[in-house]
Amino acid sequence: MPVLFLLGDSTCAHKTDSARPETGWGECFEPYLAPGFEIVNLAVNGRSTEMAIHEGIFMKCFTQSRKGDWVIIQYGHNESKPEVYRRTTPYGTYQLNLRIMASNLMKKGVNVVFASSIARRKFECGVCVDTHGDYPAAMKALADELGIPFIEMSERTRSLLNSEGEEKSLRFFMNFGPGLYPNYPEGREDNTHLRPEGAAMVASLIAEGCREKKLPFVK
Repeated sequence: MPVLFLLGDSTCAHKTDSARPETGWGECFEPYLAPGFEIVNLAVNGRSTEMAIHEGIFMKCFTQSRKGDWVIIQYGHNESKPEVYRRTTPYGTYQLNLRIMASNLMKKGVNVVFASSIARRKFECGVCVDTHGDYPAAMKALADELGIPFIEMSERTRSLLNSEGEEKSLRFFMNFGPGLYPNYPEGREDNTHLRPEGAAMVASLIAEGCREKKLPFVK
């Protein structure tokens, strides 16, 4: 049975009970799988491409994957953070790390898909603004160079957040007042991580992007 592997950060990762209602979009993607495929979610909170390689996360995917499998790689949220062990530059180490992962998988006959990071919910003067800088464009440029599918998720999700509006879009994220969830009695103000409705929304948009590229692992 062919496998779809997911490599990414906390926006995709499977969550523990202590973190609920936080939900990664990878947890919501199985309903979109084509018959005969299974999914393995290797996304881990807080990771960048640099960490995925040096911590062995990518190696786990590389050793488990087989010819004919597929891998969606979606890193970007943590690439610009200040820690040396995490940080990359868009057209430097970020592209280099993506190239290492994609090239090694492709040599095995594993199919690779790049997906840019989902938008953060950051509104300025009523408009959701970009927070990812050059990272999505750098990923697309490398995908074009390598001839692999690129699913544009940064603008796709930002457009949806703008259509929902500043207040209505709150329901997608871990941004809520006190008393709603046992794990967060004092509430939470987090515009990066997703609640179940947000994870389901992102999964549906990624599936939509995959269908547009006619990728065989989605129905």
